[in-house]
Amino acid sequence: MNKGIEKKARVITIALFLLGGSVFADSHKPNSKEGKHGHGKGFTYNKRSADSKADIGTAGYQLMGDWVFRGTDKAEKVEFDRDGTMEIKWHQGFDSETEWEGFWTATDTEITFTVKTKETETWINGAKKEVRENINATWKIQYSITDDTLTLTGSDLPKELANLQLSRTGRWH
Repeated sequence: MNKGIEKKARVITIALFLLGGSVFADSHKPNSKEGKHGHGKGFTYNKRSADSKADIGTAGYQLMGDWVFRGTDKAEKVEFDRDGTMEIKWHQGFDSETEWEGFWTATDTEITFTVKTKETETWINGAKKEVRENINATWKIQYSITDDTLTLTGSDLPKELANLQLSRTGRWH
């Protein structure tokens, strides 16, 4: 076999091998999730705008984690993540669920929630309907923590979330 052809074949084989491996490697990307909890609908976690910082504020550390309220006909969950993302979920019976997603920072008494998306799911006669909106709203939410109870108040909160009292203990779903 011709040495020139043999050399070109080796170079092409190595290039294809390296190129094929790079397609499957995402080591250059941050450890982020697309659509947390299996959503896969475009809300990208760990991606903040260029002028934002993932600084939740020193007061924010007491908020981190999941806070839950479960009543007889409704349930709420507020999730404060270390990377600065935040979710608020509201269930009304078995018929509807609304979820707001975005980013948060906190002082000793106030949470600033920058809401990026709102997703509403409703079930009517066994059929599921989803509506997803991209929004850009900022909610100023006053809070207090007593023992394991988080109280959220503020005029920026939707009426279904007004005067929430959540607990670190409790079941979601």
